Amino acid sequence: MFCQAFTITGKILNRQSKEAVGFATVSFADNSLWTVADEKGRFVLKDVPGGKAVLLVHCLGYVTKSFDIDVKNDMPELVFLLAEENLTLDEVVVTARQKPRELTTSYTIDRTTLDHAQILNVADIRSLLPGGKTPIRQELTNDQRFVLRAKGGERGNASFGTAVEVDGVRLQNNAAFDETKGADVRSISSTNIESVEVVTGIPSVEHGDLSSGIVKIHTRKGRTPLTVELSTAPKSKLAAVSKGFSLGTDAGTLNTGFEHTESVSDPASPHTSYARNALTVKYSHTLNKSRGMPLSLDLGLTGNIGGYDSKADPDAFRETYTHMKDNGLRGSVSAKWLLKKAWITNLEFSGSVSYSDRLSKSNTNKSSSSSQASLHSLEQGYFIATNYDENPDAPVLLLPRGYWYVLQYHDSKPLHYMAKMKADWQHRFGSVSHKFMAGAELSGSRNKGRGVYYDNLRYAPTWRPYYYNEKPSVNNVAWYIEEKLSLPIRQNASLLEVKVGLRSDMTMIRSSTYGTVQSFSPRVNAKYTLRKNADGLLRDFSLYAGWGKSVKLPSLEVLYPRPKYSDDLAFAPGAMADGSTFYAYFTTPTLPRHNPNLRWQQNKQIEIGTELSISGVQVTLSLFRSQTVDPYICTLEHTPYSYRLTEQKALEKSIIPLQDRQYTIDRETGVVTVSDKTGTYSSHPLEYTRRDTYKDNYFYRNGSPIERNGIEWIVEFPRIRSIRTKFRLDGNYYRYKGVDETLIASIPAQTMTDNSPFRYIGYYVGSSTSATSHRTGGSIVSTIQPASPSVSNGAISEEVNLNVTAETHIPAIRMLFSVKLETSLYRYGRRLSQYKGRSYGFVVNKPEDLSGEDTDIYQGDVYVGSYPLYYSTWEDPDTKIPFAEKFAWAKENDKDLYNELAKMVLKSPTNYFFNPNRISPYFSANINITKEIGKWASISFYAYNFFNNMGKIKFSENRTETILYDSGFIPQFTYGLSLRLKL
Repeated sequence: MFCQAFTITGKILNRQSKEAVGFATVSFADNSLWTVADEKGRFVLKDVPGGKAVLLVHCLGYVTKSFDIDVKNDMPELVFLLAEENLTLDEVVVTARQKPRELTTSYTIDRTTLDHAQILNVADIRSLLPGGKTPIRQELTNDQRFVLRAKGGERGNASFGTAVEVDGVRLQNNAAFDETKGADVRSISSTNIESVEVVTGIPSVEHGDLSSGIVKIHTRKGRTPLTVELSTAPKSKLAAVSKGFSLGTDAGTLNTGFEHTESVSDPASPHTSYARNALTVKYSHTLNKSRGMPLSLDLGLTGNIGGYDSKADPDAFRETYTHMKDNGLRGSVSAKWLLKKAWITNLEFSGSVSYSDRLSKSNTNKSSSSSQASLHSLEQGYFIATNYDENPDAPVLLLPRGYWYVLQYHDSKPLHYMAKMKADWQHRFGSVSHKFMAGAELSGSRNKGRGVYYDNLRYAPTWRPYYYNEKPSVNNVAWYIEEKLSLPIRQNASLLEVKVGLRSDMTMIRSSTYGTVQSFSPRVNAKYTLRKNADGLLRDFSLYAGWGKSVKLPSLEVLYPRPKYSDDLAFAPGAMADGSTFYAYFTTPTLPRHNPNLRWQQNKQIEIGTELSISGVQVTLSLFRSQTVDPYICTLEHTPYSYRLTEQKALEKSIIPLQDRQYTIDRETGVVTVSDKTGTYSSHPLEYTRRDTYKDNYFYRNGSPIERNGIEWIVEFPRIRSIRTKFRLDGNYYRYKGVDETLIASIPAQTMTDNSPFRYIGYYVGSSTSATSHRTGGSIVSTIQPASPSVSNGAISEEVNLNVTAETHIPAIRMLFSVKLETSLYRYGRRLSQYKGRSYGFVVNKPEDLSGEDTDIYQGDVYVGSYPLYYSTWEDPDTKIPFAEKFAWAKENDKDLYNELAKMVLKSPTNYFFNPNRISPYFSANINITKEIGKWASISFYAYNFFNNMGKIKFSENRTETILYDSGFIPQFTYGLSLRLKL
């Protein structure tokens, strides 16, 4: 086989002014050959194979243009004209559009769309996706996370599995110790973004450590005028400036940008706020262009100083405040070299480091009329509460009486690093072309923070230190290979493309029982294009399908569970003669419990879709099914132990006067001795009783599978020329089902009949808990939330959303006007109680009943009860006794046992707990207007929920209704204005 190569040279010009467009990227659609034009717009492409091809030309501030060329010989001095990206164009996009030439569902959002929508928080781009809804609150005071093809409150850690990258730098939350959630993206500057790509389908094996899609954010790169942006809304203010400098011939470009954003939670009391001060510097240069082997080099540095602050609120209790830093620094370097060898086409390298400072502090007021004990003991034993002035290092301290402040710190400093190298080999065999890619990646995470601490132990509550920075880093080594084959069919009338890849991740966890864990992620995508730009009614038609598996690595919270401490009051004789208080506690620590059988969370996804054009109507349709396997959940383990309790009645026989008594406790035995300060009476020990109870320990494990199914669609009608308007329908159908059948051990928060600690452990089927951590109010640190039993161990939900967008574009006056009607046509939800495919609960005739024969818990308006599957005793915790059988036996034969076991029966709080909840349809409407004033200025205005919908929605679950105003279903009526100047 003989293939002749040619050379293409040319120049890129501005379509309007005919001025040179410098630093534009020129590449073939398959990315086999590429180069970057110089400052004068000249470019050279060497070793171009003969035949028909598609040439892409892209430059910052211009519309990407594709050119069909037929290479038969050298093509010198070609001229390509690019149009500036502004409102004089015939076509402007105001929503997310499906990315062309992709083999899976992937959407792109360009700068024009971001400006028109006035995106303040990058997480809000979800409203631009099919069926997406405008965020309820337009503010940054609450953390924002990406969730794709899932909902935030569902099981399976959906946000934790959504990957986010900024110029190739992964934003992740693997180094968090207090949550299993995705990265908070509030700190990302929204004004420096050039485009966003959202892959909701099956991504390339190049991307790992994810389970529910990836969001790739690209910042500005290239020469730009000085741009000033000002934005105002009732709850936010923004000011930004950016500039792309040309450093001269063969010196590259430098992009800089600074943004200050401040957002408040309540305009009437603007003292609780979030601030973002983002600085971006990016250097780009392409070397060796004249030799036909360009080397593209990018260096980036991004920093942010800001965070949440409520310190200045005069309505809060005096001197109380919460302050959370959100400071970060990200550095990256990437290089791509076009080698064009017989065995390699491109070689790429990238590296990044991300460091965050999330030191938070909270000052709260406390008060008490009596002294309370504060426990800090780290070892097992009996300890007496001591005044701080007597021994500030005592294991148990007495807090003062009266009023005081507690200043709590939470120091979290996550550090992430990554190095990646990949190579591809692209070749053509006749009409068949292929691209083989292979790569390797090293990544790691650790936390350099101190954890939770207090500046003054005199006022600190019960607390033990847990140092994040003492935990080793978690490293992951990955390799991947991928082959993409393009095969023309029927004399190039159609095209079959297939992409097959395999990724392997090896997670190395030092000093732990996990050791090295390996996981594999195979993925397959295929696309069959039957018609492309054809004549007739059906102009375009393609089908695509894919299957893939992805793995989400655990966070440090999952890998390094913190120890727990059980503190039991061993002796409290009441107030002393001088009014002081005496306390003695027994502390027993539980070492961290690692799970050597923990499996990494996985997601298996199937997708089928189509893209077609009928008489100018563009239709895209995607069907997906995903199953989350082995999600991370937190449970409790209970271990029996005993301690000695000395009660006040033991003092009844003491003849030592109250005012002369002095107490001591033996650290090992717990025996309390009372002595006479005057020496008149001899010392004597007090009688005690043995208390049997349990100590708890966190234990991370894998939960039951979770299923998600859905359909996404976009229908775009051709523009109606007479009114310069086009319409778009987009929406989605989404179904979720999550039932947890994991055996959950739990002890009721009750005591035995004799008021002793409860002696039985119940093993319940599943839990209603959907997250491993929970943050309430102004708390600066999340509370670990282990799975707790519930009469409901699952849920099912369905919804249908439809958006109608009318976009009017008048190029002559540079104006864009859009109205978007966001509707919820159907919402359904229901709690479930299932085990092995059958209902697990039972119907009770009266709320106080403890048994029932009817298992149809979904018949409506009935109270439901459920038993633990097993239970165990304090004496023999390893033997699991079937509960239902023993409970029925005890009812007839052992009333005492029956009364104790009855405390373990779960019951629904209401008779409509398991009723289906169908929510009536509702809608909201938004207006967006953008007007350009010449080439140098543009103004954008938005009004969300401009109808200020005050309608009512009905709930079938309990037959109630509520008004939509401030209901959390639609956004509050709000508006905003932005001004952009190009100087």
